[in-house]
Amino acid sequence: MAAGAGGLAERLARTTPRERLLLGSLVVAAIAYAPVAALDWRSSQEARYVDALTRRAEARAAQSQAAQLARDAQDAAVLEDMNSWGFTAGNVAVAQVALEQRILESATAAQLTNFRITTDTELQTIGPISWLGADVQADLRWGPTFAFLDGLAGWPEGFRVTSFSYELVNVPMITPLGTPSGPPASGRVTIGIAAPVEIADASGAPA
Repeated sequence: MAAGAGGLAERLARTTPRERLLLGSLVVAAIAYAPVAALDWRSSQEARYVDALTRRAEARAAQSQAAQLARDAQDAAVLEDMNSWGFTAGNVAVAQVALEQRILESATAAQLTNFRITTDTELQTIGPISWLGADVQADLRWGPTFAFLDGLAGWPEGFRVTSFSYELVNVPMITPLGTPSGPPASGRVTIGIAAPVEIADASGAPA
């Protein structure tokens, strides 16, 4: 190490003052440039980081927009399908009769017993659809009750169940003679139903 330092000192001794001045300037420039280079590297890295964040934000925005477009298309398809739903009638009274007839058919097919149908006298509008509600009360036998609910799914007019409640009563341990086959009624069940209705004028066009 001493020999190396001595050789460097000898080489420096042989340089001219102008050469030593130029060499010193180069050293000072190198020392001054190092922080600048580090700053440029940091700025470059920050720019790349910001650019990456921007691209990620743009990708997320594009993904969100695509998902929204898909939801809009699906909603439009649902609304288009809903336009083909419902009972078409000239007035609410006619719609009541049509709905009662449909419920009667479903209740009879499901073997509900002692059932009673009560329809609303006014329509309820939810969004673009007008609904006519009805309540079905019957003996509580779980088999026919579930069969009735399953039968609603086959309605081409569409439907929604608005309420479901039941009241239990004491059931005798021994079934009296003459009772219809199957378990005895254990109470009463009330099922709320609503069906879409479109009121048309005399020409048949929607009112």
